[in-house]
Amino acid sequence: MQSVLRQCSQRLYLLKMLRSQGISPEKLHIIFTGIVFARYAMPAWGTLLNVAQTGRINAFLKRAYKCGFSGELLTMEQLLYSSATCLFNKMNHPSHCNHNLLPSVKAAEYSLRYSQGYVLPQCKYQLFKRSFVNWCLFDM
Repeated sequence: MQSVLRQCSQRLYLLKMLRSQGISPEKLHIIFTGIVFARYAMPAWGTLLNVAQTGRINAFLKRAYKCGFSGELLTMEQLLYSSATCLFNKMNHPSHCNHNLLPSVKAAEYSLRYSQGYVLPQCKYQLFKRSFVNWCLFDM
């Protein structure tokens, strides 16, 4: 997590240098999205962060917004939810390479709790519940 934030800070410096060369704010926003957001597999590790780590990432996103590289003030939770939703929807297709990580499809016609149509696993440990697939099944 520390190395991810260090690399993101280095990329902010790069963006500041590009801005000093006269690149427009719209193009800086596109570059920021490409070299910061698209670089890291947030759904894989984002659900396992504690409150302090999430706060540090939110502070970085706030700094990027204040510098003018982000079009809107985003939070880690918003980014995680949007990227996880996109990945989970892709995983629902049988041709996706991670489709085999999903539990079996529920056979019952009724549902007392919305669970994406899958059999919910028993989660005895918090770390197991916070893993990506289980987090999507329980919290999305």
